[in-house]
Amino acid sequence: MSDQKPYTPTEIDDTEDRMGSIEQLDFDQRRDERKGRVGDEVPGEQVADQFPAERAAEAGMTEGEVLDGEATMDDMAPETLIPEDGGRSPNERGHGGPTDQDLSVVSEHEIGADVDLDEAELGRYDPLDGKPWDGPAEGDENTGLGGGDALLREDDSVLSDEELEGEAPLDSGRDKRPGE
Repeated sequence: MSDQKPYTPTEIDDTEDRMGSIEQLDFDQRRDERKGRVGDEVPGEQVADQFPAERAAEAGMTEGEVLDGEATMDDMAPETLIPEDGGRSPNERGHGGPTDQDLSVVSEHEIGADVDLDEAELGRYDPLDGKPWDGPAEGDENTGLGGGDALLREDDSVLSDEELEGEAPLDSGRDKRPGE
């Protein structure tokens, strides 16, 4: 048997060992290379170095306005990334109440044109701007909807259930030779 004890690492005993080496911040104004006073114009070389032509061309644009659709440096600002419109919480700073104040819980049957009017039909019946609707409110031939009732026409190109019955699966003709 071996009398060796398992290896135990030496204990970390100071802040520098835990965090790694750190440099003290130096705010000595004598070492600052910049010249001039606050409010003076920045030299052109420094502007060209800090703001390349690509960034200057994309300044103020949002992701959708940039040609390649990628986010720009200006899009990464917290003001752009986090909208402060009161939409996430009633306690959030913004212009008005929470966004979800007018929402209500409804069943799945109350959504769309299943039981009640859908958005288009409701727009004809009770327009948001209060102006009466000019078009037909009884039914739209393009959509087949009107007043919550379907006005769909018979379509002869669709096979009926009787035509689809039988033992053979539907034949797509994929496995047939030409002329069969």
